[in-house]
Amino acid sequence: MSTGLFGWELLYGSVERDIRNNEDILVCLTHLVLVSNGFRCIGLGESKNIDGTESKSEALPRGWNEHYAIRYVYQGRLYNFRATPLDDGVMLNLIRVDERSVSLVQLNSRSVASRSGTLDDMIPDNKNIIDMIKKQLIEKVVTSKKSKDMSCQTESQSSTATQSASRLLEDRVTPAARFNPYRPGLSATEPVGRFDPAGVGRNDLDPFAGIDPLRVGPRIVPPGGGGMLFQPPGPSFGGGGHRGLPPGAVPPGARFDPFRPPDAPDRAIPRVPNRPDNDELPPPGYDDMFM
Repeated sequence: MSTGLFGWELLYGSVERDIRNNEDILVCLTHLVLVSNGFRCIGLGESKNIDGTESKSEALPRGWNEHYAIRYVYQGRLYNFRATPLDDGVMLNLIRVDERSVSLVQLNSRSVASRSGTLDDMIPDNKNIIDMIKKQLIEKVVTSKKSKDMSCQTESQSSTATQSASRLLEDRVTPAARFNPYRPGLSATEPVGRFDPAGVGRNDLDPFAGIDPLRVGPRIVPPGGGGMLFQPPGPSFGGGGHRGLPPGAVPPGARFDPFRPPDAPDRAIPRVPNRPDNDELPPPGYDDMFM
């Protein structure tokens, strides 16, 4: 829509003889704002039908101020304009016929200071009134309700899709922490929240146990290990050695595949001197000549 308003003198000069009161002047101004924004007058009345053969004009038709019912077209759509006189002003309605949407604005008759002269002389506050007519009367019905509904629906679908994508991305982040039914900081017998059957065995598929191997700096190591590797109980574990390994074989904080459960008691039985073990006994029937 255009923002300029031209032609007041020409329009008012063509209808000056028909002017009876201040309401007529306000209706004339409204007509000029409509025409300046692309509307064209096709006659009087309140008919809701057009066939495309109507004559379009920028002038007000004869008898326009008898009932204040004027028909306009804009971008091929029919709009019915109606003005209703009030005690101290006039109420203006614009109806978009195809969507049955209605806008209204109320103007005060006292805003008309004179019935002759320039537009500024006749309506000193004409700029604010013109802006009110554009925003409250025209723009509210020119913008399609269907377009607004579709826009709202599209925004809603886009928001839903974004939330779904965020949830999907969140589910794919840190698989060890996401699918492990046990959380760092707790023992393996203390599940957090609801146990996830789908998470059983997931920890064994992650050799790093949720640790970023490329991370520089201190690392938070979750308990339980991963990839069938044993997580030492403390930083001094490696320094103290391990049964079955020579001292220093396991570096401090290292994770390894143990020979036996780390917390199991040493079940090795010391040998009795001169007592043969099972490997020193001959197999049954070794001296049977018939075997």
